[in-house]
Amino acid sequence: MRELLFTDFSVYNKGKVYNWAGKTILIAEDTDCSFLYLKTILRHTAASILWASSGQEAINLVREHKEIDVILMDINMPGISGFDATVGIHSIRPEMPVIAQTAYVHDNEVELCYASGCIDYISKPIDKNLLLEKLSVFLGAGVPKENKELTGQ
Repeated sequence: MRELLFTDFSVYNKGKVYNWAGKTILIAEDTDCSFLYLKTILRHTAASILWASSGQEAINLVREHKEIDVILMDINMPGISGFDATVGIHSIRPEMPVIAQTAYVHDNEVELCYASGCIDYISKPIDKNLLLEKLSVFLGAGVPKENKELTGQ
């Protein structure tokens, strides 16, 4: 698989710099394009990225990788849905923060996200800055770029 198919967004982000070294994000996403898009957004954060292409694989990875800090869960997954995968994940790690990602933002869909145990959701197409802000709640706040440049970091 090619490493990068999307634009490097770092030059466009005038907001914050995120350093999530030592943190692990599980991306549960069944399409290569969507996974690569998310991976591209996250590549400058220094977070470790794991990929599950099905709901069952997401459950298995949570069981095998205690270092996972947060999950981005696609709701429309093959086999076990993102809703059911979230329930399964919480039977293993009840405290695991799961952020649902969905293209179908209807009132009942959002309710189902919360009912399954998701702590938040983000609608597709995913806005880069909104995603980083939502993840920062669990992984650590970003530093304004101006401060980073002033301190020489």
